[in-house]
Amino acid sequence: MINSHYVPRFILKKFSDKLSLYNIHTGEFTEDINVDKAYSQKGFYDDDTEKNLNLKLESQFGNLLANKLLKAENKIELNRAELRLVKKFILISTLRSLGNEPFLQKEKQFYKTSVEYWRNFCRQHSISVQECERGIKDMQPPFEERQIPGETPYDYWMRTLNVILDTDGSPQEIFNHPDKTYPAHRWSQIIAAGYLAFWDSEYRHDEFVITDIGMTSENEKGWNGVTVHNSKKLLFLIDLLKKEKDSEFIKLLQNQIYLQEFLHENFEMYPISASRMIVEISPFYKFRQIYSWLYKMPELKDLTELPNENLYAPNLAAYVKTQTDVLVPRYHPDDLYIYDIKQLSSAETRYCNELFLDRINTHLGFSSLRKAVRSIVQYKRDNSYPYTPRVDYTNLYKIIEERYGGNLNV
Repeated sequence: MINSHYVPRFILKKFSDKLSLYNIHTGEFTEDINVDKAYSQKGFYDDDTEKNLNLKLESQFGNLLANKLLKAENKIELNRAELRLVKKFILISTLRSLGNEPFLQKEKQFYKTSVEYWRNFCRQHSISVQECERGIKDMQPPFEERQIPGETPYDYWMRTLNVILDTDGSPQEIFNHPDKTYPAHRWSQIIAAGYLAFWDSEYRHDEFVITDIGMTSENEKGWNGVTVHNSKKLLFLIDLLKKEKDSEFIKLLQNQIYLQEFLHENFEMYPISASRMIVEISPFYKFRQIYSWLYKMPELKDLTELPNENLYAPNLAAYVKTQTDVLVPRYHPDDLYIYDIKQLSSAETRYCNELFLDRINTHLGFSSLRKAVRSIVQYKRDNSYPYTPRVDYTNLYKIIEERYGGNLNV
């Protein structure tokens, strides 16, 4: 069996040739682990999937990573094919890591469970019958999955990954694939809905950490996943729609509501080195900046713990074709997408790392404890009584106390 990396080896090497890993279940902390042995497992993928990952994604993205994404200092320019490759990479990154085999079984039932949730949401927030039914229509399965006799949950997971790898990762191409699955198509819509950004850590003192999940996200401020969900942005848009009279802006708001149904978190983060990550941002924040002249927008501090306007500034785009309809872009292979690389402060870097520390399967990794210690200590402080942390880092706190002094009350 092949030794498969569920976090790509070429990404790990951009952190360091050797990593420090902490096991949240056993409390074991190991330093100087060769990246060949980190975040890997024999037979994690079947041989065909492992081969396809290399031939249909990693070789191409690894080249783009080395020659453009990490080489740039202030600005990154991507053509249409390169943008699609980046989006395909983060789509696969979302679904390739630990825990995705059972996760995809839940995702398979998404369209069955989401309709009842939406009906309850409409009742709770007095959303009109017309708008509620529009949402339900959007939640219907876009196709019927091909049923394969004897297909196991593991087979279904591999099938989902290979459908994405066979295509450019766009919803359109996945829809046309004969073996398409609901998770492959739905998550391609989520990734397609958002816009990209590139954020750099304050790497002199604080580097990014990386987990065995390989990504994380931020929910809206106040979210708890039980009684409070990511509804602030959606409810704001629905309220605007109720008041809007102009037919063109009604279409615009309906499209924003449609996109919000896919990417309802604030942003998703994918580290590509210890000092840089790709960020997928909710389309709401682009709408918020572009149409602030027309609508009184909610303040960032009410939505996110990162209320830095600069971080959400949309990229520039140089289109070959004249754009006549904001809802129907006219693309060309030579279109250029221009991204100013955003520099995080130490506090912002540590907060992003806290989000990674909070979403983890087994292992937390970093280039050195010295570059991660401030984020780990901040996680402890922000999750002290009366709050209960989602992940217990007690043994790691003790190691930090012994190595750096101080009292973390563990």
